[in-house]
Amino acid sequence: MIRKAVYAGSFYSRYAGQLAADFEAWTRGKAQAGASEQVRGLIVPHAGYMYSGQCAALGYHYLSGQNIDRLIVLHPSHQGINFDWSVSPFTEYETPLGTVTQDAECAELLAQHSSHQSQTRLHEQEHSLEVQLPLIRHFLPEARICPVMIARPYPEAASKLAAKLREIVATLPGNTAYVVSTDLSHYYNADRAEKMDALILKYILGFDPDALWQGVLGRRCEACGIGGLLTLLHLCKDLPGINARIIEYTHSGKVTRDNQQVVGYLSAVLYQQKGE
Repeated sequence: MIRKAVYAGSFYSRYAGQLAADFEAWTRGKAQAGASEQVRGLIVPHAGYMYSGQCAALGYHYLSGQNIDRLIVLHPSHQGINFDWSVSPFTEYETPLGTVTQDAECAELLAQHSSHQSQTRLHEQEHSLEVQLPLIRHFLPEARICPVMIARPYPEAASKLAAKLREIVATLPGNTAYVVSTDLSHYYNADRAEKMDALILKYILGFDPDALWQGVLGRRCEACGIGGLLTLLHLCKDLPGINARIIEYTHSGKVTRDNQQVVGYLSAVLYQQKGE
């Protein structure tokens, strides 16, 4: 079953040549992961490319030289909230650059534990996954994906999901990395947004999911993909030699020049030093 590219022409260009040219222009001469780094997680935004495309492209470019067989994409549901998480039912994903293939084994194993498997429509209409697909197809064309849509972003659900992912991935061949699709603060003035988003960066760099959740509860920071962030931090916080690096932080006001209501965007990687 193929998932159609329903947002091509709105969130991003429907033309393959334009996408490839943008990706190349945005990342030309930019940093990539060093030979001693093994990227475990990538955090990227999911707004329209005119606002956050370069920020996301820099993240994917950073890990494009890595040997990655599958990407487990943790992305929020913007329409359904009556479940914890759900594995995508699709086997192929259409993009203007070609299709991206589902990792069937990973999806099948994980779907056995999903709390919500029935509403294909939510997966069909969710932009937080689709925005990632052309980037994955361009920068990691051989990687298979396993999208996991998160609705209720509670710490208990994130911890359980992380444990199940850790268990399943340990049985699979090849290298796995995680992608968290999230924007940060929404519709504050630029000064307040930057202060709120700085807390998110602090908690990511400190591998502290508990402090991140308390910050969200206290409305000191926010992220629409908070469930994915919590899950990723639980997955990585105890890995030996784990590090985090901010690749880029920006917000929509940098593009629109309207700093009264901005949305924050982050590209960051979590990685281990090889041999540790």
